[in-house]
Amino acid sequence: MNPGQEQFFNFLMERIQDEHKNTAKEMMEENFRQQAAGTFTREHMAETQAALIKLLKPQYVAEVKAAMAHFASQMS
Repeated sequence: MNPGQEQFFNFLMERIQDEHKNTAKEMMEENFRQQAAGTFTREHMAETQAALIKLLKPQYVAEVKAAMAHFASQMS
């Protein structure tokens, strides 16, 4: 995990419902593996984002959506 990924991972994990932290961790680790391999796609990102939104504590949904939109805008 690179420093930017680690920062986003920690940001996200603080906002995930406790009972869903393992699921979210597994999804994020898979995304990071795909990013490292160069196989991470916008489609996969959209699927992961939709799944992660469902695992968030409700008060953090808008904040995390904004962070995810920023990340998506950075993808080439």
